[in-house]
Amino acid sequence: MEIQGVRAIVTGATGGIGKAVAESLLQNGAAKVGLLARNPSKLETLSSELKQGHQDDRIIPMLADIGDQEAVCKVFDEYNQQVGGLDLLVNNAGVLIDGAIFAVSFKGMSKYPLASWNETLQTNLTGVFICTQNAVEIMARKRVKGLVISISSISRKGRSGQTAYSASKGGIVSFTFALARELAPYRIRACAIAPGLVDTPMAHTIPEDYRNEMISHISVGRIGRPEEVAHAVKFCVENEFFNGSVLELDGGEYD
Repeated sequence: MEIQGVRAIVTGATGGIGKAVAESLLQNGAAKVGLLARNPSKLETLSSELKQGHQDDRIIPMLADIGDQEAVCKVFDEYNQQVGGLDLLVNNAGVLIDGAIFAVSFKGMSKYPLASWNETLQTNLTGVFICTQNAVEIMARKRVKGLVISISSISRKGRSGQTAYSASKGGIVSFTFALARELAPYRIRACAIAPGLVDTPMAHTIPEDYRNEMISHISVGRIGRPEEVAHAVKFCVENEFFNGSVLELDGGEYD
């Protein structure tokens, strides 16, 4: 499988990793790249930026919240009607709402809000399910060699203060393992990428002292770059023997 001529959709396209992945796909000759995001102003800005360096008709803005099944079905159907098929889905959209499940301090007792848990799982895991289901239906009907890449995280192994986020990113890996087996008869692959700390707006929501502590445990001595995750996506696309597996991209992070 080659990126040249591929028809793709990238969720969370306006984020740091999503933008880098979309740019990489366009630079490497993708025929169409759907930019799926829920913020209309950010989506318009990104579309305009990418269109300055690439053909306008290769870029397709797609406005929807990935946790909204009806909205996702609509934009995927519109993409399919306009493009005539789909070869690659990159499940990148996600949220990070940190907090301990239970804590006691001089301020008293606190508990992680159920609403935050539900929002995290709805976006990070249910959203992946919804987008994948729509994508693989198009791929299977068109009988293409499809690929679903889902962005997990090194936090899937469990990180203090991230029970919801860790659960959602661990769920993505289990989902990917099962998906690869289910989709094998249709010649559709499924794999995951698990980045460590990457220089994105999401990473900068982490308190600076905690972020610096995390960086001190990375063997290469620095934070990752979105372009490095985009390069990992390129590897997954081009290596057809990579299937049902997780590619860790954490700079050699250790406990």
